Amino acid sequence: MSPTSRTRRSNGERAMRWERDVPLGPLARYGIGGPAARLARPHSLRELTDALRDTAGCGYRVLGTGANVLIGDAGTAEPVLVLDGEFSAIRLGENSIEARAAARLPALAGTARRAGRAGFHFLEAVPGTLGGGLRMNAGSREDWLWDRVEWAEVVTPGGELVRLRPEDATPAYRHVDVPPDWVFVRARFSATPGDAAAIREAHLNFRERKVRDQVYELPSVGSTWKNPGPPHPPAWKIVDEVGMRGARVGGAQVATRHANFIVNLGAASADDVLELMAETRRRALVQLGVALEPEIHFWGFEPEQLACVGAA
Repeated sequence: MSPTSRTRRSNGERAMRWERDVPLGPLARYGIGGPAARLARPHSLRELTDALRDTAGCGYRVLGTGANVLIGDAGTAEPVLVLDGEFSAIRLGENSIEARAAARLPALAGTARRAGRAGFHFLEAVPGTLGGGLRMNAGSREDWLWDRVEWAEVVTPGGELVRLRPEDATPAYRHVDVPPDWVFVRARFSATPGDAAAIREAHLNFRERKVRDQVYELPSVGSTWKNPGPPHPPAWKIVDEVGMRGARVGGAQVATRHANFIVNLGAASADDVLELMAETRRRALVQLGVALEPEIHFWGFEPEQLACVGAA
């Protein structure tokens, strides 16, 4: 067990606890990544603000399920926050659904499906948590999570709770205009009742198609590259055209079933994944003149490493 330290309270409430040198690979969907120097698991808004106060001046990162994060083999020096406890709650309203940041996106989809609320089928089989989904504007080609948002709440590094409307966040493809050090904690979604049978069928059809076409049997972080948009073809087709489908480095491989996924065959390192990405991007530039942009986030890499894969 990792050594721990606690912030002290005099009122009998649960104290915030920090764990030291925590391996992040087991906490991330990819199963890849070195340790966090410090890690806390806030169970409440009060504990989150305590943790943010503790990290003042040194930055921090927030980890959900690591569904779209590649963590470097050396880990990360910044403190890591993993929201837990009350942050997993989902509450059904008359014409809405409220969910907190650690709630899983499939659980949000399931709540809507069972309650006969239309418009959430595109979240079926989407890994990750609500907080990450809001940060990345998760979804499909046709539907985005922020299309359903009435408001979302964030906590600033100073501990202030701020409510954002969609027009405040200016959501776009895999992006929101929200400071990266603001922590999403809750959101309310428009969720009006609809035809329950039609909603169940839409969820089932979407899930079946997604599971059939994408890769779930091996760890990945989902789509590696953003679709570059017209006049270019989708990212998977670009990867295929430059001959990278099935390419392998160490324990990482470009998936044979869906070329926009890089899977962990069991012992992949972050460097293995990065090498595959760098070669894919190089070929796309040379052969097709397309500058692929990563859809995933990177923790614990040097700027020159990120430059090789087109990451800021």
